[in-house]
Amino acid sequence: MSGDILNITDEEVKNIKSKSGLVFVPSLNGFINLSSVESILPEGTIKKDLYAINEGYLRDGTKIVKKFGTWYLASNPDCRIDPQYYPEVARDEVLSENPISNKLLN
Repeated sequence: MSGDILNITDEEVKNIKSKSGLVFVPSLNGFINLSSVESILPEGTIKKDLYAINEGYLRDGTKIVKKFGTWYLASNPDCRIDPQYYPEVARDEVLSENPISNKLLN
C-alpha cells in the first residue's frame, strides 16, 4: 500500500506463498499483511524507472520537475536544467525537500 519495496529471502518467499493475512518475516523482524502486498518478484526484475523521482529541488532551492527523462524548472516548463551546472540532475539525485525553506525554519 505504501509503495515500499522489501527484500526477503528465497526461503521466506516459499514459506509465505500458501499463507494469507499477517505473516512474520524473520529477515524484516516484523509482520507484513499479505493482503496489502502487490506482488512478490525476484530481485532485479523491478525497474528503477517505475519508482523514479519526478520532482524535487536543486541545491539552491529551485523547484524542478522531470518530464520524459529531462529536468525542467517547475515555474517554467520550457526551461531545461543544464546538468553541467547542476550535476545532481545528471545523477537523478535531486533533493526531495526545499533546502532553503528548511534553513529558514530551523
